[in-house]
Amino acid sequence: MWTAQKPYFVMFHPFCVLIFALLYDNAVASSKSENKQTSCHEYTKGLTFNDSQAIGTWHLLHYSTEKANGSGEPHCVEFTSVTENERKDLLERIGKYVENLKWEALTLKMQIPCSSMKSNRTRDYYLERLEGDGSYRTLQMPVATAKMDLSEFHRYPMRLKIVEGQYLGMMDCHEKFVFLLGKQPNGELDERLKKMLDIYWPDDN
Repeated sequence: MWTAQKPYFVMFHPFCVLIFALLYDNAVASSKSENKQTSCHEYTKGLTFNDSQAIGTWHLLHYSTEKANGSGEPHCVEFTSVTENERKDLLERIGKYVENLKWEALTLKMQIPCSSMKSNRTRDYYLERLEGDGSYRTLQMPVATAKMDLSEFHRYPMRLKIVEGQYLGMMDCHEKFVFLLGKQPNGELDERLKKMLDIYWPDDN
């Protein structure tokens, strides 16, 4: 990626020097802003994404928030397709408690952590497909003991995209979290992955 370079010398009027300095600072700020990709709208803009690309188990390699960066911890996410029977069962069971949802667009189920972790408590989300660019809206299932009413079913926008042809990028547009997931858990990040993280999560300074 092109980065602006400061000149070795400038033989212009001081006002021109000031203008050049301002343009340079704006270019650097713009470059950093583009790399961070913190906007939900910009995260998958111009891309295409199929539900099938998310199917399977993914391990957390790195995550980022507006406040801090993280590293790969032993967490995993599992995506499965929502079957027609499962969709009908959900509609009958909770349909009256959920508003403005296109049930035929409920295409993915996301389980955290994945089934191989054998956790006593999992969080289940169903994803309503909004656009072909990886735009979804989550339908979080409340715990079995929760009282069924409209306030129990939280729905937030999220984005999915394939990164570098082999990783899954996931953005929680509500909490402003960005996750990088891989098919294999990584103990130590290799140099290629470190360089990629520098592009997607550049340092603030």
